[in-house]
This record gives sequence, structure tokens and C-alpha cells, in this order.
Amino acid sequence: MDNPEYTVYLYPSPNSLKVIIALEELNLRYQTVVVDLAEGQQLAPAFAALNPNRKVPVLTAGDLTLFESAAILEYLATTHDQLMGQTVQHHWQIKSWLYWHAAAFGPMAGQAHHFRCFAPEHVPYAVRRYSDEMNRLYGILEEQLAGREWVCDTYSIVDIGLWPWVRHHDWQGQSLINFPSVQRWADAMAARPAAIHAVERYPIQLIAPHKYGVLLNQTAASLKASSTEEEIN
Repeated sequence: MDNPEYTVYLYPSPNSLKVIIALEELNLRYQTVVVDLAEGQQLAPAFAALNPNRKVPVLTAGDLTLFESAAILEYLATTHDQLMGQTVQHHWQIKSWLYWHAAAFGPMAGQAHHFRCFAPEHVPYAVRRYSDEMNRLYGILEEQLAGREWVCDTYSIVDIGLWPWVRHHDWQGQSLINFPSVQRWADAMAARPAAIHAVERYPIQLIAPHKYGVLLNQTAASLKASSTEEEIN
């Protein structure tokens, strides 16, 4: 692409998908760089220089580098003056729900995914704990969406942030039959051209079980595990 405005470092995952949807919704020029988590590319010094937390996604724009998907969504919406509300009250409502998605819905969904689908051993307490918590969070989302087209009334970065996780409600032990307002909203999200393009281009890629080691066994020592800088291109 000629003169991309942004570069996104990603691995096909819910958190990365949100950034692609936002860029598409805002009709921005961008290029992508896939960081192979299964091969440990996120631990390489070249990537650690972009994100000290060694996670995707990362967004760069000239000299600016951002990590954490919610921060990236907020930056894009604020910079391009879209998807963040038209009044001060609405703006802060969107921020409240954005932080709820980042602090509660996304992390709990990720834990549910892990213990229900990917953990090398079955841990009944963990499965029950995170499945029940996701059920509670879906209940909150159902209440919010009852009588509303979008989570914060008008389409916003909150909808973009939540939907990639809701797409995999079955991984979290949930059925949208129990949450009809969420189902209606999720169907509307799935029909948006930006979401369709993002899913077609970056479908979620499951990591083979024999590759889990590099993801599951990280400690502080892992931060220094790669002494040779690997090129991310």
C-alpha cells in the first residue's frame, strides 16, 4: 500500500480484530505485520521495543507507538473525531463502557477461552468460575442493549471492542439464545462491511497444542529469553 497512515502488528485474535475493524470503519490507510506468537516473535527485542508487555496488537503512526487495544481504539476515534460520541456526557459514557470491556469482558472471556478450550489439563473450578462470570457479564450487556441498537445508543468503539469476543460466546460456555438483545446486536455487527472484511482477512487462528509452551510458560525470565534480535517484517 502506498503511504499507509498506520501499521498494525497483530496475530489473528479478538484483540487484534478490533483494531482492523476500527481502521476499516474509519476508512484509514494501514498495513499489517503478523507477529507469530506460536514461534515466540513477541519475545524478540525488536517487538519488545514496540510493546514492553510483549502482546499484540500494536499500532504505529510515524513516531507514535501504541499498545493495548482499548488505548488504540480510543486514539483512533479521538484523532479522527468519530465513534466517541457528540456530547461530553455521551463521550464519557462511551469511555466507561470501553474500560468495562477492557477491564472485565475481554479478560474474563480470555480466561474462559483458556480454561474451557486450551488448558492442557481440565480444571473444573476454573471452568466454572470463568463461565459463570461470563454469564454475569453477558447479563449486564443484555440489560444495556435492551431497547438500544448499539451499546451506547450510537455506534461506537465500544461495539467494535466487544464484538470480537462475543463472536466466540460458545468458547465461553454461553448461548446467545439466553441473551436475545445481544444476539440482535451481534448479528448487526456481523453484517457491517468493516467487520466482514476484517474477519475474512484475519480469521481467528488457533495455536496447535504442541506450540502452547511459548505462550503458557512465560515468567519474568522469559523477558530475557531471546538474546538475539529477530526481524519483524
